[in-house]
Amino acid sequence: MTGRFIGSEITGSDMAYQEYYIFNANNTFSKIRISEDREIMAEGSYRIDYSNEGIAYLLNYSIKSDIIENCSGDNEEFLYLDPSKTTLLSSWWSCDGPGLFYQQVPIE
Repeated sequence: MTGRFIGSEITGSDMAYQEYYIFNANNTFSKIRISEDREIMAEGSYRIDYSNEGIAYLLNYSIKSDIIENCSGDNEEFLYLDPSKTTLLSSWWSCDGPGLFYQQVPIE
């Protein structure tokens, strides 16, 4: 996670919470946020858009949740892959939210 200021990057266990997405082959997903005292999960459906600019994931949550991060306040999120296709980025920082960067890890 990064903010707008140099040196504001926070990673790993230094963050106030950990969160991850699980994308299923049937175009559904789950987002899970784990903090010290609780776990929150939100679910919905997604679609993938391919363009000359890259690969984007458009998430549509089935219910309102505090863990939905976007500029509009609705039930959608927009994520996109970086050019090397190794990191998933949140578009939330385009409207002064933090920069959120997700890396793929194997599910155990």
